[in-house]
Amino acid sequence: MILFLLCFLCGAVPFSYLLGLLFGKDVRDFGEDHNPGPTNSFKAGGAALGIPSLALDFLKGAIPVFMLTSTYDLSPVTFVLVCIAPVLGHMLTPLLRFKGGKGITTTFGIWSGLTLWEVPVFLGSFFTMSVVLKHFLTGRISDKATVITASLLLPAFTFFRFHDSQLFALAVINSMLLIVAQFREQLGI
Repeated sequence: MILFLLCFLCGAVPFSYLLGLLFGKDVRDFGEDHNPGPTNSFKAGGAALGIPSLALDFLKGAIPVFMLTSTYDLSPVTFVLVCIAPVLGHMLTPLLRFKGGKGITTTFGIWSGLTLWEVPVFLGSFFTMSVVLKHFLTGRISDKATVITASLLLPAFTFFRFHDSQLFALAVINSMLLIVAQFREQLGI
């Protein structure tokens, strides 16, 4: 529980929001979804605000997961809880009344902490391909559809690539959280 809480608290630091305040902007006032994430940081302050927000949201997932999973021999349940905690912290930050970001950047962080760059490169390639297709198909692919599809591909990729039940369980839970985050407003969360 202590490791879970530590990782949750790492994820709960709303860096995009805090950096936005330094710029005199509330990043939640930007974008359609009004969440305190890196995408809205880019919209609020360009690269000067977006890049540090993106890096810090990534690192708050990567660093604790890498340190704990490489240092401790965790039981399967503890492994999954510790790895998903930064994403939960980001999405449900108590510092913003449990209305955090969507967890995409922090997800890239936790998977980088676990697999170095293998899973993030797979997901990043998918997102890049979606952006290119969206450009050529004149916007017929929604951002939600892209995230949902990537979320569904994550467990499949981890299952076939790693053959590891812990990573597969983590991928399934992570995917469910990302999908729920896409419909947060409709669900009243």
